[in-house]
Amino acid sequence: MVKSKNGFKDNFLWGGATAANQCEGAWNKDGKGISTADIQPYTKGINRKSLNFNHVTKQALDNFMNNNELFYPKRNGVHFYDRYEEYFDKLEDMGFSCFRMSIAWTRIFPNGDEKKPNKKGLQHYRNVLTSLKKRGITPIVTMSHYEMPINLVTKYGGWENRKLINLFLNYCTVLLDNFHDLVKYWIVINQINLIQYESFGSLGILYDKNNNYLEQQFQGIHHQFVAFGLVKSYAQEHYPDNKIGTMLADCILQPYSCRPEDVELAFKRNRMQYFFGDVQILGNYPDYALQYFKDNNIQLKTLPEDEKIIHDNLADFLCISYYYSYCVDAYKNGMDPADTTKNPYLKENEWGWAINPSGLYVTMSNYWDRYHIPMMIGENGFGFEDKLMDGKVHDQYRIDYLKKHIKALKQAVIDGADIFAYCSWAPFDIVSAGTAEMSKRYGYVYVDYDDFGNGSGKLYNKDSFYWYKKVISSNGEEL
Repeated sequence: MVKSKNGFKDNFLWGGATAANQCEGAWNKDGKGISTADIQPYTKGINRKSLNFNHVTKQALDNFMNNNELFYPKRNGVHFYDRYEEYFDKLEDMGFSCFRMSIAWTRIFPNGDEKKPNKKGLQHYRNVLTSLKKRGITPIVTMSHYEMPINLVTKYGGWENRKLINLFLNYCTVLLDNFHDLVKYWIVINQINLIQYESFGSLGILYDKNNNYLEQQFQGIHHQFVAFGLVKSYAQEHYPDNKIGTMLADCILQPYSCRPEDVELAFKRNRMQYFFGDVQILGNYPDYALQYFKDNNIQLKTLPEDEKIIHDNLADFLCISYYYSYCVDAYKNGMDPADTTKNPYLKENEWGWAINPSGLYVTMSNYWDRYHIPMMIGENGFGFEDKLMDGKVHDQYRIDYLKKHIKALKQAVIDGADIFAYCSWAPFDIVSAGTAEMSKRYGYVYVDYDDFGNGSGKLYNKDSFYWYKKVISSNGEEL
């Protein structure tokens, strides 16, 4: 027997997470190509509980790309591309020991299929990573975070096309070759399991109800599994000190009631969420997934070598994003992962999020029991319409949310889970991934831009800024 844990390990990494497409801006600067994120418009009065940029048809794509009357917030972000040093000053002041960021594929390969990378893009990210290193902040880098080159959608059909495996591998090997000395932790694909909400951004597959869209999605996922294996193999051979991880959005469900039907449906739905981790961490397609494919007339096109690539190249760590929890009612819901029921015991915010801190403890404990590999929190946060008054933002609601979630995470650690990092979403305000609005704010730092990119751009510390600084300095003891 070993001594029980009493809290976070001494070298625990505290920080925050962002995505290039939500913060960088400079969408056509220094040779950058156009990405799937660059054509997501913002519409005033949008339904905040819906995601209108997932099932994108060919007609919608043409409209998004050629409509000069639309406003595209992610083309501006919060001007992080040119102002990253200012933002890093804030992170350093809070005492960050890590920062999760993504590299925009279109800054390295503007169209995704060039033979040689864009040197200006490589130099930019070397400058960014070097700045982090000088400040003693460990970068955790996502290679693909909902911003694939639009050319790969229109020319190749997205990840359904097997050709994307080698195109993506070429991109990832360039990142490893150029930044292996500055980056230890790599996340290959952001939230690979979130196909019910991010099929266009992550897979680049256009929605066509006349085809088996579910089959197209899982074909794309299979190609991403193979690509992950090849990236891991390359890193292991050339840069064994680099760690290659996979990332899942937590979609683990609770049964709506103790009715056997609810419990069974939740169990079946949860297995199809574990599927994505089972393949990349355990190394095989599980039987329950093969039966799911059969039931849904999904026939994947594979090559004989795919099985060995997946089996031999497992993830070094698991990254989890957690915001809220879900329920499933067998009388109302089916196997569609987007089909859920409200939890009557939880309150929802205006974006429909049922806040459940104890769910984080259950989630991380379940993943640890299933996989027994190092884990990190890659995203966890509370979006809200903050009010700036006299240069201050009093966001006790955010402090309350984060305090309860960190406490739950700590309990998972005490109970044995190997968790090495916590990255809240996001350390400073950025454009929302789902609704493309600026009003849905997460940061410890208020960024003075509105939904249409207007504002001074000044940075203001919120109350949560000073709270999180104490959390970091006390290694999670002072909440």
